[in-house]
Amino acid sequence: MTNRFFFWPILVLIILLFAGSAVAEIQTFTHTVKQSFGGSQSPDDARVAAMAKAKREVLEMAGTYLESMTIVKENVVEKDEILALAAGVLKARIVSQENYASKDAFGIVVKAKVDVDTSILEERIKKLLQDRSILEKYKESQKRERALLARIERLEIKNRKLQQSQLTTHNQEKENLKKEFKKATQGLTANDWNNKALALWNNREYTDPDKALEYLNQAIHLDPQDAIAYINRGIMWAVKGEYELAIKDYNRAIELSPQLAMTYYNRGKTWKNKGKYDLAINDFNKAIELSPQLAIAYWNRGSTWKGKDEHRVIKDLNKAIELDPRDAMAYFYRGFAVWEKKGESDLAIKDYNRAIELDPQLAIAYFTRGHTWKNKGKYDLAIKDFSKAIELNLQLAMVYDNRGVAWKNKGEYDLAIKDYNKAIELDPQDAKVYCNRGYAWGKKGEYDLAIKDFSKAIELDPNDADAYCNRGLTYAILGQSGKAASNLNYYLKLGGHVSKKADVVRRVIRDMGYTPKY
Repeated sequence: MTNRFFFWPILVLIILLFAGSAVAEIQTFTHTVKQSFGGSQSPDDARVAAMAKAKREVLEMAGTYLESMTIVKENVVEKDEILALAAGVLKARIVSQENYASKDAFGIVVKAKVDVDTSILEERIKKLLQDRSILEKYKESQKRERALLARIERLEIKNRKLQQSQLTTHNQEKENLKKEFKKATQGLTANDWNNKALALWNNREYTDPDKALEYLNQAIHLDPQDAIAYINRGIMWAVKGEYELAIKDYNRAIELSPQLAMTYYNRGKTWKNKGKYDLAINDFNKAIELSPQLAIAYWNRGSTWKGKDEHRVIKDLNKAIELDPRDAMAYFYRGFAVWEKKGESDLAIKDYNRAIELDPQLAIAYFTRGHTWKNKGKYDLAIKDFSKAIELNLQLAMVYDNRGVAWKNKGEYDLAIKDYNKAIELDPQDAKVYCNRGYAWGKKGEYDLAIKDFSKAIELDPNDADAYCNRGLTYAILGQSGKAASNLNYYLKLGGHVSKKADVVRRVIRDMGYTPKY
């Protein structure tokens, strides 16, 4: 009997070990490039070209593996996106390089390697596909690299022909060719710096903006004609809130390469952040003209139409979802900009659910869904969503304020006050939060603290009718009828006379022996 019970834990352990080894698997891809050089191509130029070729070709091999994965098939990743996807989720590295010499030539042999950890690969792919804008950046980077390598290949053919020529008249041509090699290899190096900056992009922002700026400055220094580096630096400036610098970089990118849809798309986003909606829509229009399948341009244009043309809002957001049914942000915006506005809260929640299903890290979707639950009186669900948004680092005053309101409506005034305190810490100029906290103090019987908060709200916003109403009612509770009547009358003057509370407020004023003035 003892042996029997001893056997089962061992068996379970063996099963777990074998199960673990089946899940975690390392796929390794290697590729070797042999690059000769001479004449106008220097050893350093040849080395840069060989390294770029080796990395690109080993990523192409790994890309074939990615293409077979279910998640890639389900997301309908196009053929031209596979290499960009591989570059975004995998790291190609040079594992060896050595010179060689033969009777006919000198050269370099470079070996590149990619290790694919299948246990984390699907999650990486999912994360990249949730932010299609970064995939577009990798696509453009790969296109530029391909163009530079093709250019170097043409230069190598020309170099071999010149090496065979004995004509002294070709000396100047050889010198020019040397400069062309240098320019092309600097472009490849610049592209590497650009990719280093892209590697710092996570959850729709640079994890280290200063480091990204350093990399992108280096890329532009090496290749001032690299439109992609200007686009990415523009994005970095926009993340830092430096919109004028961002637009300057986008303008330069358009000068260098006017057919890049992503430049207009990103400049449109920056105009939108500056409140220049007509300019934003013009840029989104241009991006869509250049790339009619660019789903992210449709939902950004759709969210910019908000307040201007409801029909176009719906049309653009539906088009974005049609083009990319796995784009979480398109569902989020449709829920927020269309269904919320139309009062269709159930449809809004349905879209928020889909957005969160596609991107469980999309904090803003939890917040907006929480706001909708709050308005429907589902306070527990609202609090759960607000808490998740905070957990995902959505550190905005309005998140804490809304959770505070949900706590307040549940009668949890201490928890409400705690959230209002945090909201005020994050934004001490928001009058509404002081008014909300004052109400919670009042419900706890802390009338002096309540009046202090209502007064602060009025100081920040002299037209805050609710603050006058609440301060007036608090004065009434304290028996200070003159101050109560004055505040309540001013509430009616500010528009409270058409509110649902108007008759109650007038009755309170009369009960104190005063005549309502409005």
